[in-house]
Amino acid sequence: MLESSFRLGTVFGIRIGVHYTWVIVFFLLISSLFAVFRNAHSEWSSHATLLTALLATLLFFVSIILHELGHSLIAIARGIKVRAITLFVFGGVAQTEKDADTAATEFFIAIAGPLVSFALAGLFYLLKLWLMPYSETATAIFDWLTTINLVVAIFNLIPGFPMDGGRVFRALVWRITGNAGKGMEWAVMSGKIVAYGLMVTGMLVALQPATLINGLWLIGISWFLLAVAEDSKRAYFREHLAGHVSVGDVTQKEVPTIAADMSILDWIDKKMLLTGHRACLVIKDNQTIGLVSLSDIVKCPREQWSSTPVREIMTPLKRLYIAKPNNSILEVLQIMNEYGINQVPVVDEGKIVGWIDREHILKILQLHIDTGR
Repeated sequence: MLESSFRLGTVFGIRIGVHYTWVIVFFLLISSLFAVFRNAHSEWSSHATLLTALLATLLFFVSIILHELGHSLIAIARGIKVRAITLFVFGGVAQTEKDADTAATEFFIAIAGPLVSFALAGLFYLLKLWLMPYSETATAIFDWLTTINLVVAIFNLIPGFPMDGGRVFRALVWRITGNAGKGMEWAVMSGKIVAYGLMVTGMLVALQPATLINGLWLIGISWFLLAVAEDSKRAYFREHLAGHVSVGDVTQKEVPTIAADMSILDWIDKKMLLTGHRACLVIKDNQTIGLVSLSDIVKCPREQWSSTPVREIMTPLKRLYIAKPNNSILEVLQIMNEYGINQVPVVDEGKIVGWIDREHILKILQLHIDTGR
């Protein structure tokens, strides 16, 4: 999601971004609020109504950021680093480096967002009362913000994963059973039940006069919840398994190699296209001096491929991230994800004994999941 968003700024060291799908909601909400305010205040000019709708929309998205900051600041306080908060078509998401390691941490992080939304609803209600004698526009904006923040808080407490209520439910099951995996399974099950319920509701609403958009919106949310719940389950169990499988158990010892003086063009034509290997260890005088991959080719213009040796575009050995046989593959995956790499050499007692690549790791983990072992 980070790759498809643009940055707004940084708060408490957390990157705040906006996914391109947010633009859809932005304009839909402005047009919807324009109609609401126009019906309630027909005496307002079109210009004033549009500005009111725009201000209300912007304050609502500030509310969503504050909701996510509630999650994020509690996560940071509990020792979990938060990389970013991203606004997207169905709201906002805080992206953390890892999951909670205790049921209590999961509970406090999950409940923080709805509590912030309840607090904002209370604040906007007080502002509405205070400004009621002075500004009809401010009263209308804060009245709507009070309602929408209450809706956000209550909706998010529905016990369906990945919503906040589903995470609270997961934490409670985890705490009662002492089993994080069981907590995830029950939370995902509840998430699917909620999603199917929303889907049926959306279909019924869509069949009613003048409520097609509302129905389609509910169907879209239900589809999103189903997809994220299942993806989260797979990711959780992959990560859980990855923490218990060592690099030494899955190291690929027969690693493709290439002579340092071979040209880029020869490597492509005589090695890559014939074997399908997108990366190779680079060898000189029987010693590994680096690693070259398909992504390194962009460093050299195509017309120079025939005259440029691969050693000039490789990543030198001293700059490679390495793994040891006793590392878990979870640690390797974290390195790969953080630095955007796909292969990591495995070093034992100062010697490269093989490597491990992302595709191989994911294949091994999927086999563990499929076989239940």
